[in-house]
Amino acid sequence: MNIVVLTVYLLTQPKLIKRKHQNFCYMLISLDNISNIKIKAFAIRKIAKYIFDSYQQDSRVIIEASIYIKKNRLLKKNTKKMKIVFVKIHKVYNIDK
Repeated sequence: MNIVVLTVYLLTQPKLIKRKHQNFCYMLISLDNISNIKIKAFAIRKIAKYIFDSYQQDSRVIIEASIYIKKNRLLKKNTKKMKIVFVKIHKVYNIDK
C-alpha cells in the first residue's frame, strides 16, 4: 500500500453521498505549492462525514492518503488509454494559521 502525506487545498466543496448505510465524500483538491495539478479525492465512513462537516471550499489541510490510478480506454477501437489519479483519504489534520 502506498501511503502519502500531502498539504492540499480544497478546490470544491466536499460532497457527501450515502449509499447502503455508508458515507462517501468526494472533492477536487490541488497540491498546495503546485496549483496546476488537480486530483480527485474521496473518503469513506467516519472520515467522510468529518470532512463534510468540518471543511469547506478553499480550506487548506494536511491529508494522509493512498494513491490509486485508474486506466480508462478512449475511442471505440480501444487504441488510447487515459489514466486518472484518485486519492483515498485516511486521515485529515488541520493547518493552524
